[in-house]
Amino acid sequence: MLRVEKLSAGYGAVQALNEISVAVEDGAFVAIVGPNGAGKTTYFNLISGQLRATSGAVFLRGRDIARLDAPGRARLGLGRAFQLTNLFPNLSVFENVRLACQARAGVHYEMRHVWDDRRDINAAAQA
Repeated sequence: MLRVEKLSAGYGAVQALNEISVAVEDGAFVAIVGPNGAGKTTYFNLISGQLRATSGAVFLRGRDIARLDAPGRARLGLGRAFQLTNLFPNLSVFENVRLACQARAGVHYEMRHVWDDRRDINAAAQA
């Protein structure tokens, strides 16, 4: 499902990750553990496209996605969860879920549009 080959990244003279490889099969549960500063967040940022690797490759279902940015990878199904659980703390749970449904449907924000009128998006969020 996901294969990473010799992924490396650095910040100036500091080598954050050096040729890390992993293969994750569909349905597998994998944990990346280590102390603070070990490079875990950098690794996830490289895989998800938040950061560009200095070298290496990332494959999703056999497709090389290393040149895609984070939104491009997300459109192919590669998601990233952040530690912050409240993306929009002033919105209700339903409104937060509706935002995800809007993004998945490719529906973008329009100031003139009332989201309560979008029955398709609301039904998806409710489900």
